[in-house]
Amino acid sequence: MKQSNKKSQFLLEIFVEEIPARLVNELSKQLEDNFKKGLKDNAIQHSSMSSFSTPRRLTILIEGLDKKQKNIEKYVVGPPKKISLDDNGNLLKPGEAFLEKNNLDFTDIKIVKKNDSDFISGNVKIIGQNTSKILTKITYDSIVNIKNRKFMKWGSKNFQFIRPIKNLFLLFDSKFLKIELEGIKNENKIYGHRFYSNKGEKVLSSNEYFEFMKRAYVELSFWDRKKSIKKQIEKIEKNLGINVPIDEDLLNHVANLTEFPSVLHGEFDKEFLEVPKEVNISVMKNHQKYFPVFKDKKLKKLDSKFIFVAGSPFLNKKVVISGNEKVIRARLDDAKFFYNEDKNFGLTNIQKKLSSTTFIDNAGTYDDKSERIFRLSKDLVKKLKIENLISYKNLETTCKLIKADLSSQMVYEFPELQGLMGSYYYKNQDPYIAEVIEQHYSPKGRSDSLPTNEIAKIISICDKLDTITCCFSLGLIPTGSSDPYGLRRNSIGIIRIAESLSDNLNLTDLLNLSFECFEANFDKKVGSDSKNKAVSFFIDRIRNYLTDMGYHTKIINSALNTNSEIIDIVSIKNKIKLIEDYNSKDNLLSAIEADKRLKNIVKDNKDLTIDLKIFNDPFELKLYKKYIKIKESFSDEAIQSNPTSSMTAILDIANDLSDFFENVLVMVDDDNVKKNRINLLTNIKNLISKFINLSEI
Repeated sequence: MKQSNKKSQFLLEIFVEEIPARLVNELSKQLEDNFKKGLKDNAIQHSSMSSFSTPRRLTILIEGLDKKQKNIEKYVVGPPKKISLDDNGNLLKPGEAFLEKNNLDFTDIKIVKKNDSDFISGNVKIIGQNTSKILTKITYDSIVNIKNRKFMKWGSKNFQFIRPIKNLFLLFDSKFLKIELEGIKNENKIYGHRFYSNKGEKVLSSNEYFEFMKRAYVELSFWDRKKSIKKQIEKIEKNLGINVPIDEDLLNHVANLTEFPSVLHGEFDKEFLEVPKEVNISVMKNHQKYFPVFKDKKLKKLDSKFIFVAGSPFLNKKVVISGNEKVIRARLDDAKFFYNEDKNFGLTNIQKKLSSTTFIDNAGTYDDKSERIFRLSKDLVKKLKIENLISYKNLETTCKLIKADLSSQMVYEFPELQGLMGSYYYKNQDPYIAEVIEQHYSPKGRSDSLPTNEIAKIISICDKLDTITCCFSLGLIPTGSSDPYGLRRNSIGIIRIAESLSDNLNLTDLLNLSFECFEANFDKKVGSDSKNKAVSFFIDRIRNYLTDMGYHTKIINSALNTNSEIIDIVSIKNKIKLIEDYNSKDNLLSAIEADKRLKNIVKDNKDLTIDLKIFNDPFELKLYKKYIKIKESFSDEAIQSNPTSSMTAILDIANDLSDFFENVLVMVDDDNVKKNRINLLTNIKNLISKFINLSEI
């Protein structure tokens, strides 16, 4: 942290009680962003900014600062003249406020014209202040503008933060800065690791600060803590001859649990290995934040050892390991008990509890949901034309059982094991149905694997569709980042599975079928507004999905913003590839121009009536014949199964449209002829717009 001879440094440490691990990085990023904004707003130059974070402190280091802010001259336009000066040229209140705010005299006022109106203005001179004084204000603003919905008030203070702040330490070069923030301590002291020293220590530079932290067992860098944990795990792997897969999310979490990670290993009783390994892994990872250990490199055989990150290097390791072994034994003992109890009771008996288990308020029970999924699955099987491969009796049994384990003791205690436990409980009765029970929840995210079982794919689509249509029927629509029922995740799952089926599935049809199942279940109608919102929601999800895949925004919009009611990811992707191909060869230029002239003439016309007897020009008759010829290329079936024919038809009729516009006057005096020509063009516009929105390209 070498300091320049002329430039200054600023160091801030927010010393706080334990921050939840999941929020450490987020709050650190907000603090850094707030400081960057504050420096920019105050025209303070700096060479670099670094942020550091642990569960007990958020630190900012800014280097390359001038000791004093540069003088600033800028031209400022104020309020309109008519409200700033009266008819005699005397100041009115808005004018007075403008002068006071910018430290101007009346003689400094200049009148400037803007958008055909007069405004008062002036050249403002801002004398640079000491940087340390401005940094105190920036610090105050940067801290109070850190936001999170989990923040709380502490004691009698109005200030909100995730945990009580114990001290604010500000250092400008070697000078300690005072700051007032809701009575929070602002002492010229820094503190090390929780078990190192509680006395605190004074430092006179940022170099001394970082040296003290190393000495006091505080690793300030999140990234260095991660590296340290991985390195220690690798050493244990080598010494014990074990295999420890590194889960990145778990690693990120444990790196923010402690300021100085010490990696240790413990062991649980081998009797617990009789329980499915996923149960033990879930207990270790999700509940105890331990790293599971495997005997083999393929990660098939779970070991009875476990790896964990201790919070202190000062405590007796044997005592720490023994304590963790006791905790994990209790958790695994519970899991083993739940597993044996559920297995003995049987999934079929557990399923009977679903009739009293609510899915969503006003959307019935999980029994109701299972029935809706079955009805929708039958329709989807017909659409995919695989009735001969499916036993409806098995399908019904499967749909009844897919949610059964939600009523099991194991899933009640460990909800992340839903589907998996149902599979374990039923695999002795029917391995195929057991596989469907496990896979139908997939995919759970954008990168999650898809179901490999074809029936699981069908049931997964129907399950996710049912959740979406139930929520839209009840007005439970995602807003902002809030999506409590995972509708965005479910919709992406549906899109991905539909894409993998390589069949032209119209998701609009499936949505309507799902809404019908909901209506039949509760004997009530769902409003068209809710249905339209669901369709728009899916189109937006497809747009995001295709954008993430790297397709150009304009091309995506041209394929999606049509008047077609078909939402079919396979044909949409085929269409996009066609558009990209033709657009790269400039083949669409004439069609785009013709489409533009079409829309300018047609405008909002809705009349599609064409009277052949009124045609009196060979070019309009030629255009009409071409329209009749290409119509079949824009049927739903053609658009889905053969988009090339639709694109070829557009390019084909574009030439006839150009000839028509060159040789035929549409806006003639004869209203009947004019109307007939506009109606012909409207029909052609509607055909093109059903396949592609050329104005988006």
